Amino acid sequence: MMESKFMRIVCSVLFCTFAFCYLFFFQADVMTVTQHLASGGQTFYSPLPGAVLITFTLKLLQTGVSSLAKLSKRGFALTYFPSFLFLTILSDIRPSAEGVTFGAWLWTAPLLLVAYVLVVAAVRRYEPYEPELRSCGPLSQLTWNSLLMFLVFILFTGVFSNTDRWFHQRARVEALIDRKDYSGALDVVRTMHRADSVISMLTVYAVARRGHLADSLFYYPLVGGAHILRPGKVHSWLLPDSILFKVTRNSANYQLTGFLLDRNLHDFVRYLPQYYPVDSLRPTYYREACQIFALRQKGLKLKSPYRSGSYAAYYYAR
Repeated sequence: MMESKFMRIVCSVLFCTFAFCYLFFFQADVMTVTQHLASGGQTFYSPLPGAVLITFTLKLLQTGVSSLAKLSKRGFALTYFPSFLFLTILSDIRPSAEGVTFGAWLWTAPLLLVAYVLVVAAVRRYEPYEPELRSCGPLSQLTWNSLLMFLVFILFTGVFSNTDRWFHQRARVEALIDRKDYSGALDVVRTMHRADSVISMLTVYAVARRGHLADSLFYYPLVGGAHILRPGKVHSWLLPDSILFKVTRNSANYQLTGFLLDRNLHDFVRYLPQYYPVDSLRPTYYREACQIFALRQKGLKLKSPYRSGSYAAYYYAR
């Protein structure tokens, strides 16, 4: 009896600890995106209350399953499988054109639950005939069997949930920008092994909000040219298009940056004097672009190597 009670406490503590840490430290940004898209932007996800609430709900689910299954010996850890399954499904929901999608879980989850019911029924029939435990105390055979089963469930969640690094990084960038932590978002962008049009759009927006659009933008990976400045063919998961348009539509630096992104130095030089008539007031990238344009007019180009983060490095990287 003592071994059984200890085993239940260990399982409960282990599950609650894993579920909370998994949701709060690893899936918080993904859950933020998921809830926002699933609700059509009507609700928001708070990492700490969200992790606590989901963990508590999954523990209640386990309690209900346990009361129905009535497994008390080696099979008790099986009562946590539905909770692990729903945790996995919840953390594997992905954005889609219509909002979110459950992917293959729509048909695999029912099959797994049917198989689970059959396994529980078989274990219940076998329980009365189980041999006696070969060890007693806190580190009994019963406890180790349960821990081994938990290890399998944790691996199941780790393998089949959304663990894509790039997806998590994009969700992190979106969540930080939504919280107006532009510096933190840019730190994440620096670590990304690739960029797409949305990440480029958010990078330009974050740099602009920090006031460094004309002197530090090209330290970050950018693709897509001027088309990524504002929502068009691409859209942020969390940041509404209206916000991006409102903040950027009257920005002179956004217009000039568009010319730089397209390597359209002819129009850049034509419009630049309207905003920066005096050469000495022009930011770093604008002076550099004028220098490149003047050399190009003479059939020349800047000598390489180009300084990292300079406009020349972007301009000549064709």
